[in-house]
Amino acid sequence: AVFAVGFGFAMQNIAQNFVSGVILLIERTIKPGDVLEIGTSIVKVMKMSIRATIVRTLDDEDIIVPNSTLVQSNVKNYTLEDNLYRVKVTVGVSYDSDLRLVREVLEKATADIPWRDPNYPPRVLLVSFSHSAVEYETSAWMHEPFNYRIAGSELREAIWWAFKRANITIAFPQVDVHLPKLLTDGLSASLGLPGSGLRRP
Repeated sequence: AVFAVGFGFAMQNIAQNFVSGVILLIERTIKPGDVLEIGTSIVKVMKMSIRATIVRTLDDEDIIVPNSTLVQSNVKNYTLEDNLYRVKVTVGVSYDSDLRLVREVLEKATADIPWRDPNYPPRVLLVSFSHSAVEYETSAWMHEPFNYRIAGSELREAIWWAFKRANITIAFPQVDVHLPKLLTDGLSASLGLPGSGLRRP
């Protein structure tokens, strides 16, 4: 009886994957070469069969995915209609920056990226006034979603060197510490300083 129950569950899973494989092959919503997001992983479909689909991760690892997972789960297909993909990079600049110059430099650096689709102009948005920086988001469109990490790295390097040439400071977290006058005077006296160089409220 135990064996029969176990066999029944196994056959149920096999039948489920088989039917899912038929659905995928008929609908063609997922096909070899597609770039998918399954859970939190970006993968490329290498081979499809009736029972399972073989995908490759960004670390060049092959994974066997049951077809029922692709049918019953939310799967993002980056290449369903086309292979156009948006690469976004966020960068923060200091508050004393010339924001017009920042926008110009970001647009130029993004436009000069060699993999960018020229039919889609760069998009530069001011997204936040954070505690330590004015944050911008710059975007470029490409045609190989599976290489988005390499493309993002190249875009960040281009922005880094463009900011260096334009003397624009990339902001970093900063904290202002305000000490009571009594404490600053005590520190100055203990260090033998004639006056305190600490900021007082």
